[in-house]
Formats: sequence, structure tokens, C-alpha cells
Amino acid sequence: MNGDLDHLNQDSLQKVLEFLKRNGLSEAEQVLSREAGSILRSDEDSQHNPEEQSNEALSREFEALYSHVTSAFDCHRTELSAFLYPVFAHIYIQALLEGQNAFASHFYRHFKKIIPSWYDEPVYRLGLLTNQLQAQGNEIVESLRNNQFLIKLSKVSMKNMEAFLVRHPLIKTIIKERINIEILDPTVRSKVSIEAQMGGLLGQSSKVEKKYKVYYSLIKEDLSSQLDKKKSKGKDGKESKKKDTNAPGLERVPLPPLTEAMKAEKRQAQKDLLRRTKINAETPPNICLYTVANASGGVTCVDVTEDSSLIAIGYGSSAIQIKAVGETSLYPLKSMDELDNLDQDADDILNEMYDKTQDVKNLALQGHQSTVYSVSFSPDKRLLLSSSLDSTIRLWTISQRKNVVVYRLNMPVWQVQFSPRSYYFASAGSDGTAMVWATDRMQPLRIFTGALSDVSCIDYHPNCNYVVGGSDDRYVRLWDVSTGSCVRTFAGHKGSVRGVKISPCGRYIVSVSEEGSLIVWDIALQRMVTYQDTPPFPYMASLCFSRDGGTIAATTPHSAVSLYSLEALLASNTGQDHTSNETKVNYPGFSLYTYPTKNTPLIGLHFTRKNVLMGIGSFGQ
Repeated sequence: MNGDLDHLNQDSLQKVLEFLKRNGLSEAEQVLSREAGSILRSDEDSQHNPEEQSNEALSREFEALYSHVTSAFDCHRTELSAFLYPVFAHIYIQALLEGQNAFASHFYRHFKKIIPSWYDEPVYRLGLLTNQLQAQGNEIVESLRNNQFLIKLSKVSMKNMEAFLVRHPLIKTIIKERINIEILDPTVRSKVSIEAQMGGLLGQSSKVEKKYKVYYSLIKEDLSSQLDKKKSKGKDGKESKKKDTNAPGLERVPLPPLTEAMKAEKRQAQKDLLRRTKINAETPPNICLYTVANASGGVTCVDVTEDSSLIAIGYGSSAIQIKAVGETSLYPLKSMDELDNLDQDADDILNEMYDKTQDVKNLALQGHQSTVYSVSFSPDKRLLLSSSLDSTIRLWTISQRKNVVVYRLNMPVWQVQFSPRSYYFASAGSDGTAMVWATDRMQPLRIFTGALSDVSCIDYHPNCNYVVGGSDDRYVRLWDVSTGSCVRTFAGHKGSVRGVKISPCGRYIVSVSEEGSLIVWDIALQRMVTYQDTPPFPYMASLCFSRDGGTIAATTPHSAVSLYSLEALLASNTGQDHTSNETKVNYPGFSLYTYPTKNTPLIGLHFTRKNVLMGIGSFGQ
């Protein structure tokens, strides 16, 4: 009989008992009282337990929130679904911190399956917490409680949500305290575009950062060789005298002057432009692959000099190897006595410093105590940086063939990157920070914070004023070297960011992430230009732009390389589309080619000055 009474509450049972008593049905009254005793007692107990009442109310209101979201019109449903994860997480976390483990466990099991799929990983990690002690100090818990979750809504969706919150005060309190809502301008957004911009552990990126002026154009000094050629084509050079308001001033970040060797390389690069091929849907690229066989510990990282003459390879065995390509050779410096006898005013002094009789094609460098995670050549090809699991960054001089500086940190360093003007370099670490260093200082000049987890990959902006970093917290951030501030945050990846690269023009960023997405971001407008589905990236990816910036090359986890057309993507934008919030998802003209290798996962990619794509990998790795 108890099974038939489960759906009745105390008030209903009391009314039935009173009816039986008034009509003299004492025997039926006794039987019902005996059978319904457990229900009456549990209801009575709940009346004296305000915590249990509050928990039941929370469960009912969250279930009502889910029903409200799923029953909303299609145009609002996707936007409103953004509330499910943060409200779910805060109810669960609060229950654990208050010691209500039984309710927390029941709530988690009952509602975890209704959370949007792009939050499966953080929901799973929350489920591993079962008591107050485990919740205190947990990375996800601290992130959610110390920061507000950001949700962007249209005005109509906001009014829809306000009507719901009037009737559900507990959910309203959570949203008021823990969630920041930004109202979007009245634009129509498609479901796929809205979903593409979700997935960040703290929601979407705030429009507040747009107040920061980002000087994304190249420094005029770096463009001088190109401008000189254009002056003769314009009327009295008037076009070349126009000031680019998006370019930083030379004094904004102190930069070392260009060396004579770097100036010579720039002049040669300008000459090579005449022989550069263009890559598009009608003209596939030329690809040259370099395969490493019998790599000890496997190939873990690769870098190639700007002129494609040297390749640096890092190994899991802690070794580093430098290989000269083609007719290039590696020469050591002459002895000190021989250097003292040189004419320092000679035009070819830089060549005379090297001993041409001891040329080699391969150079081995030993010093790290564990896996080498990244290598980076200086623009003048004199120095090499490396980072490792052993928590050190090492600076090597190629001509002397030795390690000259060791920068020691407390945690592993995932990547290092020289600035385009040498002297400065950036690092990405497992301590959740990115840093800017100088080669003549032992301490960092700038420490960039704000990431909620490891900063796994970085790239230096072509004008040396900014550093971009991708993090395991799913965000891509742009930091200002001059001020140390985060001036742009981009949200949309649904997994850890596995690679970032800035376009040669300085305006666009391309990034890939663990769950399988490649995204192009517009720095100037702080928006997602396109979202492209890709195979998942279980490890770090290599990205590079063609020399004209029109093509993106990316490694894939299946021993292949894929090419995408940024030029076709931008050409498809009209003036109106260019400033809208609408994101192109899996745009048909964006993906160009995919070329598989037989059994060589590619670790590094590089475009030569002639736009030949170089790929470096380890056979059978």
C-alpha cells in the first residue's frame, strides 16, 4: 500500500484522516495512519530541517531552469543554455563546502547529463570531488568562486530570463552573485554561431577589453624597405607618408637596432619575394618533408630559421640537434688570438670571424636534464633558446657551440619564443603565467597573469609589442609588453589550446585546441572570424602562415598537414559582415588541402621565402 501513498504529501493525508474520523470510520483511520506513518514522519522531520527544505527547493528550481531553457523558442534556447553549467556548478560546490555531501552527490547524479556537452570535462572533474576537504583549494572551484562567469545575451533573451527569475529566487541569487551578464547589441545570431563562442571555463570574453587600443600593425621601420619601392609608384610619395594609426611608435617598447646581418637578410628577403608562389584553391603548395629516423626519445619540438638554412630539433632524451640545410654549413668562431688580429673596420668582418676550415653540417647540444619542449632561433641565427621539463630555459650560442645562460624556474616551461628583433624572448609555463625576458637579464621583465591553468603555447607579435598565449583554461589571451596588461581575451575553444600563431600582418590570430577546432580571431574587433572543426589534438600542434599571410598550415594528429585559406575567408566578408558578431562556422572556402604522410607525424612546419612548405617529423613516432 505504501507504493500507492508515495505521491501524497502530508496535507493530503491529513485531510483523508479527518474525513475518516468525521464519518466514524475508525478502523480505516487506524489502518491508514499505520500505513502512512513513515510519510507523515518524514514530512514532519523535513519541516524541522531548513537545510533539507532549501536543498529540495534548489533542486526544484534548477529543474525548472532546465525546463525553461528547453521550452524556449529556438532563437533564445541556445543563449539561455549558457546558464546551466555555472548554476549547476555553484549549487554543487556550495553543497560540498557546507558539508552536505549526500545532497551534493544526489544533485550531481541527477543533473550532470543535462549540462551542455562542451562542459563534459569540468563536470567530470567536479564529480571527483566528494567532500569539503577536496573542494577547498581545487583549481576549478577556486576559479569559479573567485571570478564571475560571463554570459552574453540579446535583450529579448534577457527579458525572457528576468521573467523566470522573478518566480525562482534561489537561482536568481546565484546568478546575481556569481554570473555577469552582458547585453549584446540587437543583432541576429545563428545557433551555430552562438555555440561556437561558448565553452570557456568562465564563459565568454568581455567587451570591456575593447577599451584597450591595440596597435596591431607593423612598425614603420620594419616596412621601410617595402615602402621605398612603393614611393616611386605613388604621386610624389604622398600615399607612403600617410600615418598608420594602428602601428605602435618606435619608443613604445625599446627595441634594439637592426644589426647589419639582419638588414642584409631583410634585403635578401625582399629580393626573394619576386620568386614567391601564391597558394590558393587553384594552385596547391609545394611541400618538402624532412624525416628524422631512429630519434632517441622521439622528436618533441622543431624550429627553422627565417631563411630556412638551419633546423633545430629537440628530443625526448634531453638532447638538441642543429642541422644545416642545403649548402649551408656551421662554422665555429676563431680563437681569441686570431680575432684580435682582425681588422675591425673591414666590410666583411662578420665573415672573417668564423673559422671556415672547421665547417660541419650537424651540431649536438647537451645540457638539459629532461625532455626538451621547445626550441627557438634568434632572428640573426647566432643564438638558440630551449625549454624543458627540467624547469629551465637555456640560451645557446651557435658559433661557440655551448650553453651560455641558464634561466631557472620552479615549474616546467612549455614553450619559448624569440621576439622578431632578438634580445627579448617570451616563455609559457605550467605555473599559469607567460613571461617576457631579455637575454642580458636573469629575471623576467614582465610576468603576464590571468590564466586559470597552464599557459601551453605562445607567439610573439611581429611588431614586438604584444605576446599571445593559449592556455589549458580554453582561452587565448593577448598581453601588452609595454604595460603588462591583458588587452584581449578570446573565448570559443572547448578544450585546452594546443597552438597559437599571429599572422604576418599582425591583425589575426589562429589557434587550435584539444577537442578539435581551429579558430581565426580578429585582434582589432576582438571577435571570432571563423570556427573550423578538425580532428582532436591530443598533443601540441604546429601552425604557420605563408609569407604573404594568405594561407595557414596546421599539423594534424593523423600524420598529415592541412592548409586553410585566410585570404578566401576575408574576401567573403562584406563591410557589414566584417563588424557583425556572426561567425562563419565550417566555411566552405576556408579548408584547402590535406596531405597525409605514410607514417611520419609532423612536429614542425615552416614556409620558406618562396612559399615552399617545409615539414619536419619523426618516422613511426
